[in-house]
Amino acid sequence: MKKLFLYSILSLLLPLFLIANDCDYIMDNQKMDIVINHMKRKSDDILKMNTIKAYLQRSCINTNQMLTIMEVFESEEAQNQFFLYSKEYIIDIENYNELISN
Repeated sequence: MKKLFLYSILSLLLPLFLIANDCDYIMDNQKMDIVINHMKRKSDDILKMNTIKAYLQRSCINTNQMLTIMEVFESEEAQNQFFLYSKEYIIDIENYNELISN
């Protein structure tokens, strides 16, 4: 039953993952609050990561939003993973690169 549920979710989300993100849509503060609340309801970092990845397939974020999202993850490993993953969805890449150099 669990496998069937996972396959169902995957088949529903797969078309979203196939759409290229060209940053036509930038996440606003209201959407950001929804995303954060959605992530906080997840029980572990893997589910939180899957949640934010699904949202990022449809919109981009700025560096401050990325830092806020990173705070939701419980482990430093997940935070680092998200930091690296989010690079292609950052609209102010100069601020992102500044964080790397610090």
